[in-house]
Amino acid sequence: MNFYSYTTQTPDAPGQIDEPLGSGGRSIDRGRMTLTAVINRNRKVWPGQSFKVFTFHNFYDDRTFKLVHTERA
Repeated sequence: MNFYSYTTQTPDAPGQIDEPLGSGGRSIDRGRMTLTAVINRNRKVWPGQSFKVFTFHNFYDDRTFKLVHTERA
């Protein structure tokens, strides 16, 4: 499964409207990682910050993204 994560200042905003610009605060995890592993990794990389985790099938097609977890700081 493919996961896309990013940090956010507004975790209650719908969908990807609060996605950061630039390359900082983003993570793409492909392969055999589970959702739990991605959440734990993000907690270590971004301690004390809110973040969102999405699954996707095609990175270039926004319709394939599905929000699966929101972490509030």
